[in-house]
Amino acid sequence: MCNVVSKDFKAVVIRNRGLFKDYAQLVPEAAQAFLKQGHLVQNSSGLEVAFYEPKRGEDHLEGTFFTGYLVHEKAEMLPNGMEYIDAVQTYASIRGKTSEVGDLHSRLNRWLSENNRQQSTDQYIIEVFYPAPNEEEEAEVFIPIKD
Repeated sequence: MCNVVSKDFKAVVIRNRGLFKDYAQLVPEAAQAFLKQGHLVQNSSGLEVAFYEPKRGEDHLEGTFFTGYLVHEKAEMLPNGMEYIDAVQTYASIRGKTSEVGDLHSRLNRWLSENNRQQSTDQYIIEVFYPAPNEEEEAEVFIPIKD
């Protein structure tokens, strides 16, 4: 089920760049690299997060993305190579199994179209990952929308 929510995402992340067509491989690799340093993050919620620059057209081939942890508040010191993001926005959201994250994006985009909502291409698309002991991890996708 799709929802509209206003959220404030605070995160400590590592910045990455890559071709949009390679994101399915690049993002998990970047997330694994981040986890090796994740213990250095203060005020961590323990939830993994990814922020994506939206693709703005067919000629927009390369984008910036961030992988890291959601945090409860900004730390006084950030680990080397990491940065703090605070994203406050209205989002359309959907939650499901991590293995279905591509389908979650498709369903959410279809819902936006059916409900006459527009994506805000000036804000990051966000995915939050929820561990589920003895079950498959869940993901929640947040697409920024225009008010």
